[in-house]
Amino acid sequence: MSGTVGIDFGTSNSVVATWRPGGVEVLAVDAPQAEWGNLGFDKLMPSVFAEGEGGKALFGWSAKRAEAGRFEAVKRLFATQQDAITNDAHGVFAVEEVSTMLFAELRAAAVRQGVDARPAVITVPANSRGLARYRTKICAGMAGFQVLALLNEPTAAAMAYCARHPGDQQLLVFDWGGGTLDVTILRSVDGVFLEQASKGLPTKGGLDFDTRLRKLVLDTVPEPGTWTAAQRRRFDLDIELVKIQLSSQEYTVVQLPGGDSRRVTRPMFDEATRSLVEQARRPIAQCLADIDAEPGAVDAVVMVGGTSRIPAVRQFVAELLGCAPAVGIDPMTAVGEGAAIAAAVLSGELDTNDFFVATEHALGTVVMEPATGEHTFSVIIPRNHMLPARKTETFAPVAPDQQGALLRVIEGDPAVPLAHPDNVVLKEFQVAWGPGRPDRTFDLTYEYDVDGILHVSVKDNVTEQVILTGDVSFGVTADKRRLVEISRQAQRTVETGQVTGVADRPDQQLDPEAAGLLEQAEVKVIPFLPDDEAEPLRTAVRGLHEAGPDGRAGALARLREALAPYSYLL
Repeated sequence: MSGTVGIDFGTSNSVVATWRPGGVEVLAVDAPQAEWGNLGFDKLMPSVFAEGEGGKALFGWSAKRAEAGRFEAVKRLFATQQDAITNDAHGVFAVEEVSTMLFAELRAAAVRQGVDARPAVITVPANSRGLARYRTKICAGMAGFQVLALLNEPTAAAMAYCARHPGDQQLLVFDWGGGTLDVTILRSVDGVFLEQASKGLPTKGGLDFDTRLRKLVLDTVPEPGTWTAAQRRRFDLDIELVKIQLSSQEYTVVQLPGGDSRRVTRPMFDEATRSLVEQARRPIAQCLADIDAEPGAVDAVVMVGGTSRIPAVRQFVAELLGCAPAVGIDPMTAVGEGAAIAAAVLSGELDTNDFFVATEHALGTVVMEPATGEHTFSVIIPRNHMLPARKTETFAPVAPDQQGALLRVIEGDPAVPLAHPDNVVLKEFQVAWGPGRPDRTFDLTYEYDVDGILHVSVKDNVTEQVILTGDVSFGVTADKRRLVEISRQAQRTVETGQVTGVADRPDQQLDPEAAGLLEQAEVKVIPFLPDDEAEPLRTAVRGLHEAGPDGRAGALARLREALAPYSYLL
């Protein structure tokens, strides 16, 4: 039967749920091994794609267990300008193609469960930027979904919680999954959900806890470099499983290749990850400050996401807020359940709820002060503004004889310096208007819809003509013909079980070693380092991207050298 669905497209795992007359049903979209299913993963699909032997397409648990050819944590690349993703066997795919295939597999799994799903609400991290939101919507659409809306994950979690605990209340949702942390304060009033403040850590999550635990164990192993690829993969899976087991056990054992083992206790794990847990303090404090509230103003603390199951994390949040985490919801499926409720609201199946989404970051443009020549962030749509939003600001050329300008669409925080890493230029448009006039002004309009897609237009107030219209699109998504090609390839791969279209992969000009080193730096190392420590690696990555044929060897050597101290992360 046809139906709307809610999809939690996670960094590590994904969930599909649908609305039934009796409530939400979470669909069993994959089948894990018993050791994982017994830990609450029975209705999750790992967000993993692998290219197996003979080009066989593997998804979910079968891909997660593959010894090589895996593409993991693709969602983390949505927020970057990176167009390609490289697997551990140096295979190269477009980021959008891997993501589209994962969405297509989720849709096929829903069909196998009797739900011919097309209309869908897709969740995104509250702190995700326009780039990530745009790519999410595009990939879901290419997989065959009609995206009704992109819904912030904390809002979805709040909707799932309030379905079981109705009533007007102020909630703090603490959503810590595999790749991101979102902290959001919402108010539920008469079934309407209003986001009041949101802050997060876009590159911190369960993967980072895995890395710390892996290093804790590897520091006791004499020669891990002698392990085979299959042994390293088995070890990595055991590390993730042990991390999960330590949420309900005081100690467990990690099996090592060759028959040896290591005993790991919860205190050992807590000590190794203490600094990661402490990083959750800042977004919680910022959210409370944004609404000028003390911790006691929160009626309930809703903790969702796999990382929020860690006892040290739950204790930290409870002590900071003076409020025990709410019970009665599944941290692993709550976001998908809330998305299904939102889908039912938008499709008219449910009329007792409504929701509003707010901007996490300010949106604006870069202007130059004529007196000083200084470039500044000029806000058009402020942070925490309800979506959809439409705002217009009027600007004048710096010089009266000016005939054009570079329009830079920026997202971030106007309170920090323009060059701060929090400020990201999403796209640049070249705007031309012909002969200059001293009285010329322009209306710059930003329209930001509930899907998180930003539309830009510029009107010349002298001629009353609109001289620019455009969407903020990125990378491969800017070429609509390429999107059609990717959509067809991805859906054909899911239908046939065979990978197709390999000849047209991006970054084919990069040899396998270069593509592999870039993937290691951008996905496996840089996100886990402090900004100052990561900067030399970013420089080396830029150097390799920009190097011509004559400079490729030197750029490769510099990146290899910069990565050497972090071999334990690879």
